[in-house]
Amino acid sequence: MVLSTLLTALPCQAITFSDWVTGEVGTFLSTYGERLKSEKGYRFDYKTGKIDPRLNLSLCKSPALFSFQSDPMSRNKTTIKVECQDKKRWSIFVGVKVNIFKSVWVASQTLPRNHRITRADLQQDEIQINKSRKGYFDKQSKLLGMRLRRSIQEGHAFYPGLLSSPKVVVRGDTVVISALSKVISVEMLGTAMSDGKLGQQISVKNKKSSRIIRATVIAKGKVAVPM
Repeated sequence: MVLSTLLTALPCQAITFSDWVTGEVGTFLSTYGERLKSEKGYRFDYKTGKIDPRLNLSLCKSPALFSFQSDPMSRNKTTIKVECQDKKRWSIFVGVKVNIFKSVWVASQTLPRNHRITRADLQQDEIQINKSRKGYFDKQSKLLGMRLRRSIQEGHAFYPGLLSSPKVVVRGDTVVISALSKVISVEMLGTAMSDGKLGQQISVKNKKSSRIIRATVIAKGKVAVPM
């Protein structure tokens, strides 16, 4: 992503080049942070790395260009390229530390392995999302009813690898088989030949014909096959 801002050049004797660049990078980052806050509700802070005070480039009179060299949403340490497109062109790289925070769902209490998540198990807390490598959940609906692959401590954030979908069909269950097309739907009874989770394909035996077919689990006690 590249953003530009009009820079008002001050006389060289009034400000050093390093101070000028630091200030302009700060303005760029503040604008970026305000946009994250207004568009996504994130909280944002930053720290600009030191610029060699011996640099003595000319202050940019035309709009300077700023661009992140890596995605700040995925890592908190990155570099910003600053480019001046005056007649005497130059570009430098400035190291920055960017911290982005978001309210996500965490465990309201310590929960054991195989526990099935309910609303009482959830509370919201703020985490630094661009330092979290495992991911997170900001929608409660994606957590409810899921089962834990391993235990989680109170206050820790839920993440995708921690969860598994619960079984909604158990081997031996009687299930409704829906044969679907664009114009008609036919239903019949069958017997599940294996356990199944939502979206998973399992083998089902048609009770009337004894034929074994592959069907997709679409709800508790229901599977579907294309017609």
